[in-house]
Amino acid sequence: MYYLGAVGEYRESGPGLRIGEVARRTGLTTVTLRAWETRYGLLAPTRTAGGQRLYREADVDRVQAVRRLVSQGWSVVGAVSQVLGQPGKPGKAAGEPPGDAPGWEGRGGSMASRVPSPGSARRPLLDALAGIDAYAVLATYETVRDLLRATSAGQVRDILAGLVRRLGGEVGEAALQDDTIMPVDLAFGEGPPLLPRAPSTSVARMRLEAVLPLVVEDARVVVHRLQLSTSADTASRAGAKML
Repeated sequence: MYYLGAVGEYRESGPGLRIGEVARRTGLTTVTLRAWETRYGLLAPTRTAGGQRLYREADVDRVQAVRRLVSQGWSVVGAVSQVLGQPGKPGKAAGEPPGDAPGWEGRGGSMASRVPSPGSARRPLLDALAGIDAYAVLATYETVRDLLRATSAGQVRDILAGLVRRLGGEVGEAALQDDTIMPVDLAFGEGPPLLPRAPSTSVARMRLEAVLPLVVEDARVVVHRLQLSTSADTASRAGAKML
């Protein structure tokens, strides 16, 4: 059964849509839809007596609206906040896609030169971890631990690249610009820019958007300390030669 909606569309008023139908109509996988439902509350299904989820046309509309914003350059988190009308910082102005994500510069740009104080990103990182799955939490924890043991910027680069791959993304040089690229350079000057990438509506992208900017902040602190240590060693050796 259908009824005529406020904008002249025919809407389904029957028992609801199964997730496979929502996936077919929105072009997303059922895994991504469930992730958007559980993490962001974007979908609000009802349940049958047997526990099966049934979705409404409004759920389809919200998913399609998020996809449109993502295609314009929004992050998934920002797009969901905009669609749901939640407070936050989805863009520089209403209806304007954000050029940056927190902690990194514009698309394809370099890292900011500011070096945060040690531990300044710890609380936001813990908050981000609370919203993702256990595997991503473990991978992030092990990455931060490995960063503390790094002895060169090259090792830091390889550790970050490893995290991207563990969370389902890929890394590569900035040869091609498309919507899979995330604008953060993992190279720290060790070779050409190395950018992570993951499809904009994938679970891997959601994981990376949640934790990667904050882990990169910790990595930046490590690289800065390594540079200071190298400079101090060089000055010490130069002073010893003058004696």
